[in-house]
Amino acid sequence: MIKIGADELILWLRKNGKAINVPNDEIHGLGVKIKRTIEELGGHLVEESYECYWANDDNDKNIGQYNLPQTAAQYQIEEKQLFALYNELNKW
Repeated sequence: MIKIGADELILWLRKNGKAINVPNDEIHGLGVKIKRTIEELGGHLVEESYECYWANDDNDKNIGQYNLPQTAAQYQIEEKQLFALYNELNKW
């Protein structure tokens, strides 16, 4: 099992032009979709709200609802499921 944060997955999505104009945390947002996907792959939540370390300032232009989150859930998932996880994210 490895620990992976929704923040890492959101960064990957944003850097790769996926899930454009999808918010991080609303009812249909990335956090909910990520949680559902990880659970479907046999992973589970280990921490609900973990502080992210992207920037030095809360007003940084890269932090926000449609950019990178200030806090994110942390999950555990089997390493062998990472390919399936990123394959699913790539479809978003």
